[in-house]
Amino acid sequence: MLGTLKKLGLEKLIDPRPSSRRNQVLAMIVARILEPASKLATARRLVEATAVSTLGEILDAELDEDDLYGAMDWLLERQERIERGLAKRHLDEGCLVLCDLTSVWMEGRACPLAKRGHSRDGKKGKLQIEFGLLCDRDGCPVSVEVFPGNTADPATLASQIATVRRRFSLSKVVLVGDRGMLTQARIREEVKPAGLDWISALRGPAIRSLMEAGDVEMSLFDERDLVVKESLSAFSLAVFSLARPSPRISSP
Repeated sequence: MLGTLKKLGLEKLIDPRPSSRRNQVLAMIVARILEPASKLATARRLVEATAVSTLGEILDAELDEDDLYGAMDWLLERQERIERGLAKRHLDEGCLVLCDLTSVWMEGRACPLAKRGHSRDGKKGKLQIEFGLLCDRDGCPVSVEVFPGNTADPATLASQIATVRRRFSLSKVVLVGDRGMLTQARIREEVKPAGLDWISALRGPAIRSLMEAGDVEMSLFDERDLVVKESLSAFSLAVFSLARPSPRISSP
């Protein structure tokens, strides 16, 4: 696993200069992939006396949990540079950028971002924090941002657009998100003024209006890889192919 990370160039992307902090970050990444655990448990698996692999020896990572927390602070200071490097590798003008929001519940009351909000992991009533994620078209993460746990999906969009436009210096991309994030109001007030395109789901009334106006021909769904799904509550329109866009289907 460590060899794969080095082959991918992640080591130099984190920091071009070798250091104990960089080794500690690499150790946490490998441990997270192979055997996820708390920082305390991870540290115990790395130190010589209680090691479960040679990872600690290879990385010279004789440490305790405080060292790992310190390495995370060190990494945070380099986050924007690392994400710019990832964007340069995985994003370019005109590409798809997948955006979404998730939440993680937590215990304790010391975190200022911990709030009660819509729980996506079934932990109602628990404090939580939220993460906004940007990925390339293959789902490779490029950027992550933390939000208070009571932040509504649409409220995170402006920050994500700023990341794409200012930090990554991309002027024309296609944002892909669910209808909870890419609402009509956000498209009108934030996406369009930024000059970006978008792909999202339409709500039932909007789809029915398109069908009644003749703007959607059902035969196109076979020819253009479009799928319409009808449920008891609403229609969902999903676009699966951008290779041959139809002139009759445009951004809502």
